[in-house]
Formats: sequence, structure tokens, C-alpha cells
Amino acid sequence: MTDLPSRLPSLLPEPGDWPHASSAYGLEVGEPGPEWVALPAVFEGTAWKDSAEYAEQLAAALVVRQRELIRGEAGDDLRERVAAQILDVYARLFDLVDAHYHLLYWPDLRKPPVPAFLGVWEPARDDASAETHYAGSFHHHRTGGRKPIEEQFVSDSLGAGLRSLAFVPVRREEPEDPDGLIGVLTYYWRTTTRPADIRLVAFTNELGRLYGALPDLDVLARGIVLTDEPR
Repeated sequence: MTDLPSRLPSLLPEPGDWPHASSAYGLEVGEPGPEWVALPAVFEGTAWKDSAEYAEQLAAALVVRQRELIRGEAGDDLRERVAAQILDVYARLFDLVDAHYHLLYWPDLRKPPVPAFLGVWEPARDDASAETHYAGSFHHHRTGGRKPIEEQFVSDSLGAGLRSLAFVPVRREEPEDPDGLIGVLTYYWRTTTRPADIRLVAFTNELGRLYGALPDLDVLARGIVLTDEPR
């Protein structure tokens, strides 16, 4: 339902011997806007018993909002399709990318969302090694393929970081699978005042959808704040 292949490639490197320790700091994300949907990773202590109940209630609320925005043009089965897509993200994508906060960029519920996963870790090793590990350069080193498109990305709160766009080739494993590339857009910072490695990664095989989300992803990334409150 997420419009990603049934067997996904490794979008990010396996931790291996990298000391992937979660940070004692937490993160906040400004005011992300109505096009963003948050997915809790655990349900203990929440109003929902599990991801299925959360998906049903969230889908109902999102469809009401969508119908207000597009004036009743949503199909009658939209709620069921939205709930199924949310559950698909939980089942297939949560373990694909190591992260602590899980968001979906979903301005139009009639189309699949763009997952955007955010994490914060204790800094480890030198700056260059950390960039390779977190920011997408590993795709080039692993495959010998095209280097990712990398440029400096500055946030008022986190300072200078790196934005990287990599293209991961996928092969068709099932008849319904698309064939081609998955776009992986990564934002990475290593902060010093509160030492931490921070990564936001968004991915989809619909590259046009990823490019269309870019302005809002930039806004989201610039709104990330490192806090003293643990996640």
C-alpha cells in the first residue's frame, strides 16, 4: 500500500560495529503543519492498545480533514485505504530505518505518503566517518555507483549540516513491484554544544513525489530542535 517494492533494499547501512547508542537528548519539531502525520512507535501508556486501533482512529480523522480540504472528492473507501497504508508502514518500514520519531508526509490521502524518520544518537568516531554512516555516502562506497548529491544545509537551531540525495536501485521481485530507483533524502547534523548525531531521512520510489515534498521537508528539518528532555 505504500507503493514501495515488496522486498526493499537496505536504505541505510547496518550498524555493524558502529556504536549506535541512543542519545540522552530528545528532539522537538516546531509546527510541522497539517500535511504531516505522526506515528507512535509504542502504545503503552497511550489511548490506543495497538497500531491497528491507532490506524483506524487516525484514518477516520484524516479523511474528515481531507474531505474538508478537497470538498468531498474523496472516495467512499478512502478511510479503509488510509488505515491499510498506515498499517503497512508499521509492518514494513519501521524496522527498515533506525529512528526514534516516525512521520508521514501526506498532503493528499489519495496518494501514498512519503515516510520521514528522525533519530538522535550519541556522537561516535570522527566527523567524516559519521557523515558516511549517517548521511548517505555509504551508497556510493558500497555499490561503486553514482555519488549522492550532497550540499550544506543550515538550521537556526542545529547549525550547519548536510543534505544528501541518493538513488538506490531496486529490482522487481514480485509482479506488482515497481522497477527502478528509490530516492533517499537524508539530513544530517553533528552538534557540539549538546553533542549528538541527528538524522532525518525520507524515502520513496516515486521520485516526483519526493521532489514535490522537498520544500516541506526542508521546513521540517529546519524546525528540528535538540532538547534536554529525553525522547
